[in-house]
Amino acid sequence: MKLIGLLSLTAWLTALLMVLPASTMAGGLEVAADSATGGPGRFAVEEIRREADARGLARGTPDDGSGSVAIRIELTVDRNGPAKPQSYRIEVRNKDGRRVIAVRGADAVGAMYGGLDVAEAIRTGTIDSLADSEHAPHFAQRGIKFNIPLDLRTPTYSEPSDAAQANIPEMWSIDFWREMLDDMARHRYNVLTLWSLHPFPSIVKVPEFPSVALDDVWRTKVKLDANFSPQGRDFVRPEMLADYEVVRRMTIDEKIRFWREVMQLAKDRGIDVYWFTWNIFLFGAEGKDGITSDKTAPRTIEYFRASVRETIRTYPLLAGIGITAGEAMEPEELKGMSKEKWLWLTYGEGVRDGLKDTPNRTFRLIHRFHMTGLSEIRNNFAELPCALDLSFKYAVAHMYSVPNPGMIRPVLPLLNPQLRSWLTVRNDDIYSFRWADVDFARAFIKAIPGEDKIAGFYIGPDGYVWGRDFLTKSELIEQAG
Repeated sequence: MKLIGLLSLTAWLTALLMVLPASTMAGGLEVAADSATGGPGRFAVEEIRREADARGLARGTPDDGSGSVAIRIELTVDRNGPAKPQSYRIEVRNKDGRRVIAVRGADAVGAMYGGLDVAEAIRTGTIDSLADSEHAPHFAQRGIKFNIPLDLRTPTYSEPSDAAQANIPEMWSIDFWREMLDDMARHRYNVLTLWSLHPFPSIVKVPEFPSVALDDVWRTKVKLDANFSPQGRDFVRPEMLADYEVVRRMTIDEKIRFWREVMQLAKDRGIDVYWFTWNIFLFGAEGKDGITSDKTAPRTIEYFRASVRETIRTYPLLAGIGITAGEAMEPEELKGMSKEKWLWLTYGEGVRDGLKDTPNRTFRLIHRFHMTGLSEIRNNFAELPCALDLSFKYAVAHMYSVPNPGMIRPVLPLLNPQLRSWLTVRNDDIYSFRWADVDFARAFIKAIPGEDKIAGFYIGPDGYVWGRDFLTKSELIEQAG
């Protein structure tokens, strides 16, 4: 099974262009990256070499003395060059009888993106036409919204589906994440947001609540029906827990090592990782260590606060956390406490605790502008020790409806360079028919307001999982490429 395509259009264009010939590459190629390019530079070098090998291009090394190298590719970080993060320039020169393609990145990620441009030129047979150019991102943050089915006991909003159930083992496969992150980097996505109703029992140990952390990975064997609550309250039914299978044996310590490795793979591809929650769900925790269904009980609030703290401490590469003043937060459940007050006491204080020993750490809290008000957010999160962004459902859940959604217009006057919003670009309409229209996509991107108000976007569905494709028949996938 293959991954669901991140950009169908790019895949089809690549397939068409692969038939183009290469001419000057017959003499061989060498590629080098300076140490400042780090993990992203190494990834770009691997991509260049992979494409060169795929086209039968001989590889030389800088010191082999063969003199047969026709093209030399250099990846460097130029602190005096392009100033905007992720930007780069490509310089092409002829020197000592060979072509030198120099990629000068403003940072390691910029150098990687320039290297990926070169890899694509090799793949499409256009390396001869590569010329001097400068590049900078239109939006600094370009992400994927990924509803992650971690475990029967810690579900996501896409859980009651065949796609989610089939993908539970994949979420604990490092091969899956390497392939996913490789594809994201190739398509210039640099943010991965992982969305779960309640991820903490599957990803972290909390000393004050030792019984909550979950070993192993479970999946129900019960046939799912179409009667699950759209609010997610019954996503873990007693009969599902009574009839389950263990799809992977893992201790919580092994799970932590696993997610640290995933985040390192992401960092080496210029990708930031965030965890998002919808609130307030206690799947996997209720009934343990004094935690009850009472959402305002001191013990419940202590649990969430400690879980956020330990998540931040456990994962130094975690870029941030996203929260929602949303589901399962009815007034009768909060007993007079406001949603924003609850979120501050749990997530806000948890972030403050988690960053206490590392005050200079770059970290971001993304508060979804959903079922709440801006003044309430500001009043309750005034003492947050890190960056605070908002997040808005840009086209609600219908990204294919119109190229210029108007729902954000009343929000724009509230935004400024000090308080920007991310855009949730949801696709809840088209899961199986994956099409692409370059004109629609271009118009959609151009209609997004500028970076003085918009921090970035993440694109993805609810009700489906962008993991392995278990919908299309294998032989048809293979025929398509």
